[in-house]
Amino acid sequence: MNANTTINKNFLIVLLGILAALGPFTIDMYLPGFKQIALDLRTDEKHVAFTLTSYFVGIAVGQLFYGPIVDKYGRKRPLLFGLFIYALSALGCAFSPSIQTMIGMRLLQALGGCVGMVAANAIISDVYEVNQRAKAFSTMILIMGVAPLVAPSIGSFFVEQANWQYIFYFLTLFAFLVGLLIYFFLPETSLHMHSNKLKIKTIGKDYLTILKTKIFFRYIVAGSLSMAILFAYISSASFIFLTHYALSKTTFSILFAINASGLILGSYLNGLLTNYVNYVTIARRASIILGIITLLLLVLIYLKPNLPYQYMVGGLFSVLFTVGFINPNATAASLVPFTGNVGAASALSGAIGMGVGALVAAAIGAFQGNSPITMAIVFFVLTLLASILLWTAPRPTKPEIN
Repeated sequence: MNANTTINKNFLIVLLGILAALGPFTIDMYLPGFKQIALDLRTDEKHVAFTLTSYFVGIAVGQLFYGPIVDKYGRKRPLLFGLFIYALSALGCAFSPSIQTMIGMRLLQALGGCVGMVAANAIISDVYEVNQRAKAFSTMILIMGVAPLVAPSIGSFFVEQANWQYIFYFLTLFAFLVGLLIYFFLPETSLHMHSNKLKIKTIGKDYLTILKTKIFFRYIVAGSLSMAILFAYISSASFIFLTHYALSKTTFSILFAINASGLILGSYLNGLLTNYVNYVTIARRASIILGIITLLLLVLIYLKPNLPYQYMVGGLFSVLFTVGFINPNATAASLVPFTGNVGAASALSGAIGMGVGALVAAAIGAFQGNSPITMAIVFFVLTLLASILLWTAPRPTKPEIN
């Protein structure tokens, strides 16, 4: 089967966007329920935040396991297995008797759900030509971006009208519906499945070979650093808007949606721009613009600690908007050298991305640094590092590793 000619690419990218939306729903929907979760599980919100960190860690580690699996068994079967694990652990979160149990269930939830990130990247590499992938990644993010727009509002509705457990009931149902769509409508796209045994030594050697590929390493770390800005924002948003500015949950949901729309709009415009400008050039120039924006935001917050929240929203919208021009292009560039082991490369790229995000989120939580000035400093440092990598990385060439 030639995946490039037998698959309706428009339908495929919509399906992958829905699959990818599971991540933002899982992360963003329960943020408004932190206080209620803390009360019900007899703990504080700081400890509840560790359920977010454990989810990031689970995604980072889990993708390393799924990479060789989707190369060996294809994309579809591992997807269905992972979604089954995700659904069971989502129910486990709803019935958790303690915060320790919930932290463990969130870890398991991530280990199940992260297969979607690996498979989605691999499927795009299966189906799209090299020069079309950046646009495909942008379109997927655009569709996925509906989730962070509505997730906090749905979460707030469940918290106010029922209780936080209904958030996880919803996630269980959503995973089940996504699984049905994949089972009935997603064909197998892999053209390089193999029958070799999965040996830890061989897998480790393959990952090391991928990691040593200069193009992969520099672009994926650059993309991960840019997306870590999103994780820094997510980790700080609840405190900044609900505590620092003392806004209502409804207002928080609206502002969260506005800021998330910045990432969506940036990804959409990036997809259009790749038709006219090389995607690596877009990422490099966007990193310079992002550096200027984050520096201005940092200086503004430093000079005026009680900055009105409207200005804060404008700054955050601009930051996330510009990130939408970096991450999809950096991800596309990082996967160019690979063909047969694209699943492993996708897994390693996702693991690095989530690993960086988890470290940033954990550091902010551990040092209680979720204030506006700390968030702005983190933004600027991450942007500076990403920009250096993007401008020093060689331009991607044809596949080198099979």
